[in-house]
Amino acid sequence: MAKQKRGKVLKLEKNWRGTCPICNRKRVKLAWLESSAKGAKNICKACHARINKA
Repeated sequence: MAKQKRGKVLKLEKNWRGTCPICNRKRVKLAWLESSAKGAKNICKACHARINKA
């Protein structure tokens, strides 16, 4: 059965879809926060998995 409310909270945020600053993929969901010395920025799911793969 399909879920009707999937992604509803994410789509209420501004700039939830765009270009990932790490891998430069276009039109992806930017829902995962990556914090570094320069500050926090939103990244795609693939980059988040690659960074936290330990």
